[in-house]
Amino acid sequence: MARWSPGEVAVVLGAGASRGAEFIEEPPDDGTPPLCLPPLNADFFTQLQRITTGRHQATVDAVLKDVLELHGTNFSLTLEEYFTQIEAMLLTARLSQKAAEGFSTRDLMKRRTNLLEALSAVLEESADVAKSRSLARRHPCSYHAALVDALAQRDTIISFNYDCIVDHALRTASDGKWSAKHGYGFPKPGRVAGHEAWNSPDWVDRQNSSINLLKLHGSINWYPFPNTDDGIIRLRERPYKQRGQKLYEIIPPEFVKSIANRPIFPQLWSKAELALRRASVLCFVGFSFTPTDLHVEALFRLALAANKNLKRLVVANPSPDHRRRIRSVCSGALRNGAHVVQFETLREFAPHMRDLLTGGA
Repeated sequence: MARWSPGEVAVVLGAGASRGAEFIEEPPDDGTPPLCLPPLNADFFTQLQRITTGRHQATVDAVLKDVLELHGTNFSLTLEEYFTQIEAMLLTARLSQKAAEGFSTRDLMKRRTNLLEALSAVLEESADVAKSRSLARRHPCSYHAALVDALAQRDTIISFNYDCIVDHALRTASDGKWSAKHGYGFPKPGRVAGHEAWNSPDWVDRQNSSINLLKLHGSINWYPFPNTDDGIIRLRERPYKQRGQKLYEIIPPEFVKSIANRPIFPQLWSKAELALRRASVLCFVGFSFTPTDLHVEALFRLALAANKNLKRLVVANPSPDHRRRIRSVCSGALRNGAHVVQFETLREFAPHMRDLLTGGA
């Protein structure tokens, strides 16, 4: 099998890329944006409380009850902070000889499950591309479509989002440049089952023939990974249509991520490092570095310190502080005079994608 070889362009998507999707920013005349929006780390609990679908109410109530028991009625909490707190309490509970009432390992695992199901509910409510009646499906994002249209085969999208907005753009707007069998970067593509639902119509069954989509924190349309090297990797056609506890392959947003202990993820992160190191064009959309996410910052700093090819850096982010932080992390690769282009929004960037996202800029 040919060695995996990324192209010259790498695009990094953060939560702001989903929040800035067209069906949120410019909804059609026959629709309004969902009340519950694609969540940012800082406003996850705000979006959770905006869910109106009755079948999610028990999940919403359970998580809010858990949070209120720990933090009271005036809590100010990010998704990452709460998940990290649960993980730390679980570790301590496992070492404790006697847990306080309501804080046994079993109780804390239930809180963790509640939170994962709440995350699924927020994503379904705000960005479900599987349901025909959802706004994300009826009015797919033309900004994401323009992004994948501007990319060439072997170019790489590095996404930290669990949702499938960009996956949907790839299967509908990539003009034969996307293969879910090969494009997710999984080892041994022949083991990928269910890729047909996510391929583009004229997909090519060959390695190094697809745009790459490396979802470094996992995805809502991935079943849990197998524990053995010869196991089947399964993709889910309807990410949210499940009975009982919702099972996905995602890395929860916590301070200390167990990447090395989870099957397949180390290989995805290694491929992302190579794509960043080789990129001549690097683009960040709706992404920000947070001081607590040491794994992600380390990945970028190490890869970009070794990048001697970068000619253009494109940043689309409304926050001057976040744009400044990105330039700082990329400083090693910018030392040879790469051109920096900045936008405030994905919508503002979209008309210029074809001109700016060109290898060998």
